[in-house]
Amino acid sequence: NGKAVNHVHLPPWANGSAHEFVRIQREALESEYVSEHLHEWVDLIFGYKQRGSEAEKAHNVFYHLTYEGSVDLDSIVDPVQRHAIETQIAHFGQTPSQLLT
Repeated sequence: NGKAVNHVHLPPWANGSAHEFVRIQREALESEYVSEHLHEWVDLIFGYKQRGSEAEKAHNVFYHLTYEGSVDLDSIVDPVQRHAIETQIAHFGQTPSQLLT
């Protein structure tokens, strides 16, 4: 919306500098370690470790309303209950669609 973000508390290792924070984060994300383990993150976010027993083993389980298809909003006739569920989804977020199995 174009509104400036300010009053952000940076971690101590950024030494109070947003540029240093970004530099260190970029260095970490571009590291050999991340490149070697990126497929594990993909499995957690989009793959077979997103749901079910593999997700449980990986401690990658979220609130049931965050999963795509977990609730049919059109079937909820009580407007208060529907509003409550929509609010939970809006504020808690949604798990990405599972693209890989």
